Amino acid sequence: DVVLPGTPLERYDLEELKLAGIMWDVRTPRAMVIDPVGEVHIVGKDDRIGRKRGYVAVIREGEMVVVETTTFNGENTYSTRIMRIDKQ
Repeated sequence: DVVLPGTPLERYDLEELKLAGIMWDVRTPRAMVIDPVGEVHIVGKDDRIGRKRGYVAVIREGEMVVVETTTFNGENTYSTRIMRIDKQ
């Protein structure tokens, strides 16, 4: 089944996105993600991200945890990806 992108960040694989910053010491943490064309997106918990039906599970100091879903033999499998801020 093909899922059309609902948000701009659902157009890209997680590998194409860069975690640029985190607003951590606030009531509702947010993360700043840069897409391949240089546009900055602000995401929060449960926001959709990536082509594999991913969502933001947790935003922590210095990193964001994304859970992606894939279907294999008719069953959903879930994988956890951790995006970290590049310290260059």
